[in-house]
Amino acid sequence: MADVQADVRDVSETAAAFRTAEIEEVVTPKGLTAWLIRAPNLPMVSVEINFRAGAMLETEDKRGLAHLTAALMDEGAGPYDARQFREELDAIGARFGASTDTQDLSINLTTLTEHKERAFELMGLAITKPRFDADAVARMRDAMMADIRQGDEEPSSVAWRLFRPAIYGSHAYANSGEGTLETVSALTPDDARQWHMRFTKANMMIAVVGDISPDALAELLDRTLGDVPAGTERAVMRDVPAVVPPTIIRKQMDVPQGTVLLGQLGLPRTDPDFYAMLVMNEILGGGVLTSRLGADVREKHGLAYGVNSVNAPLPHAGMFYVSLATGNDTVAKALGLVRKHLNLIRDEPVTKEEFEDAKAYLVGSFPLRLDSNAKLLNMMAMMQSENLPRTYLNDWPRKIAAVTREDIQRVAKKLIRPGDMTLVVVGNGKALDAE
Repeated sequence: MADVQADVRDVSETAAAFRTAEIEEVVTPKGLTAWLIRAPNLPMVSVEINFRAGAMLETEDKRGLAHLTAALMDEGAGPYDARQFREELDAIGARFGASTDTQDLSINLTTLTEHKERAFELMGLAITKPRFDADAVARMRDAMMADIRQGDEEPSSVAWRLFRPAIYGSHAYANSGEGTLETVSALTPDDARQWHMRFTKANMMIAVVGDISPDALAELLDRTLGDVPAGTERAVMRDVPAVVPPTIIRKQMDVPQGTVLLGQLGLPRTDPDFYAMLVMNEILGGGVLTSRLGADVREKHGLAYGVNSVNAPLPHAGMFYVSLATGNDTVAKALGLVRKHLNLIRDEPVTKEEFEDAKAYLVGSFPLRLDSNAKLLNMMAMMQSENLPRTYLNDWPRKIAAVTREDIQRVAKKLIRPGDMTLVVVGNGKALDAE
């Protein structure tokens, strides 16, 4: 335990070196708020702007709309059509793009400091005056439909399309965001314009890392984004996912390996046991080679190249699952080993050695999450999206260090319910006989 405490001190010092305690809140005269980490060592500025406009807000008949809107962010803005807009970005060497997840639509910009004024101007045009030209919408819509068709041929994609609804039922989290051929083909420029109305100050979070002062950032934000509509409040997910009865879903595909997903509802970051869960999961299946699942299923029995357990957090409930791919004839054996370890970590105390190793790894590897501007930006944006305090990065190693061995078995019993887990198997032959 002394070694872990020493590691915690080291990590806290590392976090401080990245000015974690100096995440500055910049409030502009026009009412924009940004979090800034100053990093003057590189002449670059990186920005992530998150609007609470992710897939969870889509209606059934508009599945894929958030993704389409994000794809159109660099397809023309203001006076520039799609080609001209990219040429303007290329002229200053700026990287710009957008993506979506369950909660947010995220816009990212990275630019050299010397070109920050022009880069912010182009980003502002994309956010405030996107064109949504009919030809661009048709092109992005066709690309999305091609991705959906490609996913029809990929066992992993097929498995996930079955798994999320089986875990979340009718809850909004069941929506993966990719849409279907039917819903995507029906999306229009007006649909994108309607979704774009979610781009308001109240619904926006801004994170910035780089070579820029608070005053310069405030001036640029007001100049380029100050006229974004005010809005009323940030969208939140108030509905708690209900526990869905476990089921077994088998999907026939003519593939050499069976793809397996086994899981249930998990823990959100706000759960007081979240940090104990992280240590428990590292022991169970977080490490590809060092975890129990990795050592047994992969190393000892050679059944799968990769097997891991994951808790993907979302407000109110995450998703806890084990994933693996193995030969169709060995799916049942691999699943038997997975279930054995799910029961063992619930029913028997973990060893002192694996407990201390897991904590030391989590604490010792933490600086790797903070060793670049891009990682700092992503971490800060996540903190904003999850409504975490600015002290989160300093608090994280200390909370891991506070986890006890007794916490591990307690949280395993709370989280892992092997008899209540949904199983999805995509494959053929003996893979489809697995229970």
